[in-house]
Amino acid sequence: MDFYEAEHRFRWLEGQRASGQLNDARYRAELSKLRVTDQWGRVWMPQERTGQWYVYHNGQWMAAQPPYPSAPPSPPPPPAPRPQQQPAQPMPRTTSQQEKSGGCGKALLLLAIWGIFWLLLAVIVFIFIGREEPLALVGVGAAALLSLVLLLASMSSAWDGVIVDLRTERVRVDDGEHDWHWENVHYAYVRRSNGKTKKLRAMSKWEIGDRLVKRRGETQIHHYPQRPAI
Repeated sequence: MDFYEAEHRFRWLEGQRASGQLNDARYRAELSKLRVTDQWGRVWMPQERTGQWYVYHNGQWMAAQPPYPSAPPSPPPPPAPRPQQQPAQPMPRTTSQQEKSGGCGKALLLLAIWGIFWLLLAVIVFIFIGREEPLALVGVGAAALLSLVLLLASMSSAWDGVIVDLRTERVRVDDGEHDWHWENVHYAYVRRSNGKTKKLRAMSKWEIGDRLVKRRGETQIHHYPQRPAI
C-alpha cells in the first residue's frame, strides 16, 4: 500500500464513520492497517479524523509531510509534541466533542427555524381568519405536527452511497382540483453501503460514480465528486 492508496482508504473510512455506518472501535481497527513504509524504512500512518500524516522516528510519532513518489527525498522532520498515548499506540486520538457539538447545533437551528415559521403562520391565520373560523388554527397545528414528524425523520437518518445510475423518468404530477400533468424528473439511483439501492431526485452536478453522504442531525446531502484515478 502506498500513500495514495492509504489516503483513498482513509477518506472512505472517515465517510463511513461520519455517516454512522462504522463504529469507533471498527474505525480505529481499520485505520491501524493504513501503514505505509517509505524507501528509507520509515513507517507512516494517517491520524484519525484529520488525516494528518505521522511518521515513527526516534521512538516517537511526529507530524510530517510524506514523501510521495514524485517528491524528492527529505530529511526527517523536527520533533513535534508527543501524542497523548503510549508510543506503542499507532496514532494519537482526537476528540469528537467539537463534531458532536456542531451536529447538535445544526439540529437545534433547524428546529428553531421550524418553530419560528409555524408560529408566524399561526399568528397570520389567527389575525385574518382564525377569529371567525377557529378550525383554521387546528389545521395549521396539524400541518405543523406533520412537518415536524417529517423533519425529525429526515434528521435521524444517516447513510452513505455511490451513484450507480442516472435516469430521466416521466412522472404524473397532480395540480389539485382533479387536474394533473406529466413531468420529466431526473433521478439518481444510489447504491448504499449496506447493499440497498436508494432513489433520489438528482441535482444538476451529480454524476455516476459520485459519492453521497447523509449525516445524522442534518437534512442536506453532501456530494463528493468522483476523483480521477492516480
